[in-house]
Amino acid sequence: MSSNIVCPSAPKRILLKITGKLFTGPDGKTADATAVRALIPQLAVLAKSHCVGIVIGGGNFFRGSQQGTALGITPSVGHQVGMLATLMNGLMLQDLLAQQGLTSTLLSALPCPTVGHCICPQAINQALTRGDIILFGGGTGAPYVTTDTNAVIRGLQMDADQVWKCTDVDGVYSVDPKKNPLAERFATISYEKALALHVGVIDQTALIIAQQNDLPIRLFSIQEPEALLRAAQEPQFGTLISNQE
Repeated sequence: MSSNIVCPSAPKRILLKITGKLFTGPDGKTADATAVRALIPQLAVLAKSHCVGIVIGGGNFFRGSQQGTALGITPSVGHQVGMLATLMNGLMLQDLLAQQGLTSTLLSALPCPTVGHCICPQAINQALTRGDIILFGGGTGAPYVTTDTNAVIRGLQMDADQVWKCTDVDGVYSVDPKKNPLAERFATISYEKALALHVGVIDQTALIIAQQNDLPIRLFSIQEPEALLRAAQEPQFGTLISNQE
């Protein structure tokens, strides 16, 4: 595939939501940056023609709703630990990007001035003006909010044209394709229909906020070869969730 993004309708500001599992090996547990390193050349190409923001999960370190419960800690504290995990992933990603000559700005919803700047309109605009990739860490700073919802919020803050949810499934289906081989994959689907279907691949609150603010969400498998470049070049790649069906 060509490394030149030529799709005339390609959005110019993108918020990527990626999973912290990209920092693990095939077993989903062992620390391994192979998958992240494989994404960086694609990010380098994408950043030449797009303003890029990234929200990364922290599940490779800690999942507040799961491990927090197992440890018996207060749920809100578990969520705070999970938000700190996203900040650690952001710091690692920033370093890996720098090793490949890509500049980025790490912004944090949790005050941590020796690691990243606080998230505010001025910091976002300055990073966009410099052409930096923006890494959003620390979740929203508040518990009980999913990474999906955080991604939509950050997309709105950076005035993104689309949010790209990079996941391990290749789109939105009518039913769970693992349970029903006749499941239909949608190339496009409206927010209203996605909400009615209670699709499990994206948080309902994220969909509602995106719908209210007319922010399209593209969902696709990050495991596909050159997935980020294909999302920029191919309008039918994955599933586009928007106000139009």
